[in-house]
Amino acid sequence: MKTQIASLAANPEKEMETLYSQFDRPGAFFHNPASFKVPNPGPPLTESTRIGLVHGDVAKYKLKIGVGPEEYDFIILTSYVIEKSPWSTDRSKNLIILPGQALTESFYSDMAIYYAQQGYCTYILDRRETNVPANETDFSYMENWTIDRYLSDTYDGIAISRIHTALLSEEAVEDIEVTVIGHSHGALILTAYKASEYHDLALGSVNRIIPVDIIIKYEPKYSELIRAQAQEFDSISRCMENRTYNGSNMAAMMQIASLALTYPDRESLFQPGLTNRQFFRLMATRTHAFNPYPYTPNYHYWSGDLGGLYYVDEDRLLNLTLTGGAVPYVPKHLDLYMAGLMGNVDGYEIDFSRISTPVLYIGLGGGFSDYGSWWYEKEVGKINDKVTSISWNNQGHGSIAIDYNAPELWALIHSWIKDN
Repeated sequence: MKTQIASLAANPEKEMETLYSQFDRPGAFFHNPASFKVPNPGPPLTESTRIGLVHGDVAKYKLKIGVGPEEYDFIILTSYVIEKSPWSTDRSKNLIILPGQALTESFYSDMAIYYAQQGYCTYILDRRETNVPANETDFSYMENWTIDRYLSDTYDGIAISRIHTALLSEEAVEDIEVTVIGHSHGALILTAYKASEYHDLALGSVNRIIPVDIIIKYEPKYSELIRAQAQEFDSISRCMENRTYNGSNMAAMMQIASLALTYPDRESLFQPGLTNRQFFRLMATRTHAFNPYPYTPNYHYWSGDLGGLYYVDEDRLLNLTLTGGAVPYVPKHLDLYMAGLMGNVDGYEIDFSRISTPVLYIGLGGGFSDYGSWWYEKEVGKINDKVTSISWNNQGHGSIAIDYNAPELWALIHSWIKDN
């Protein structure tokens, strides 16, 4: 395989598709494909583009991967890597970032560039919902966007990242090591993926995982929070029974952000007595107060008060939210899955016995905090002595991405990766 990659012609975009076609039965080079229990999830790569240098010698690539026949059935990998020359690098370790709910690559680009500078081929995987435009009105297709569909998409993203790095580095595909950081819903998908049979496929294996700010199961003593999530599960189930398959919380937040950016000093239509900017700050810093079933008593997106946000540039946050950093509509299946796990609903479990590689759980102090560490430490930790957890600062659920001091957390993660 190394020889094949080294001899690719001077049209890398076309050669990516040619190379991928050799892997249209994942595992064929390593195992008997008939032994796998999951369906063949190997779609063609539909587009590969080098964007160019974006930060010093860090270059950016876009990889569009078809994952089904419908209009929005594709995912996007955005890659950041230090190049020797266009389409060439001497880096061969992959780090993949799975974004939080309704967030896109734009929110994590600083983080990806940081890891590229530390020697990784860094990839951000944008899920299907990032393709859905704000003016969409028909969400019937989201009925089929189940957690298993997202696990299959994750496999495709991991497999293509390996192939792309092999193309750039001339390393053997099977020699490329993969670390995955998942944030929020990205951490939920990552944890479920690690425990799934998709992870057993040759190109889908992951060497270490870093779930950031998620709760898989509450410690049993938090019975009120568990009951609340069981109620949330019932509420989402009723919506889906009534054929409402999309959540639009971010659409509402984007409207509030637009008013806060465009007319910051006008009185809020939603909260008389506050300006548009102050109402945005209230929503951002006291998020739990607007949720009938808050995850934790102090859950919030960003830290601050009505006078301003503490750790992040507000204008940058608002602009990112409105210019592609956030998407308005997400599938309810993911929220249903999350509520089913946290609410101890029958049939909703993740098999922790399958998670045997190193795990670093990170709780963000103002988000899921230490509530999320219990399952990783006490359940996964029963059979895995390579589980570590840390609680990082009393900042909001979004603080890993663009807060001023986020590089401190990125450095902690990098140090852990080197040690594990």
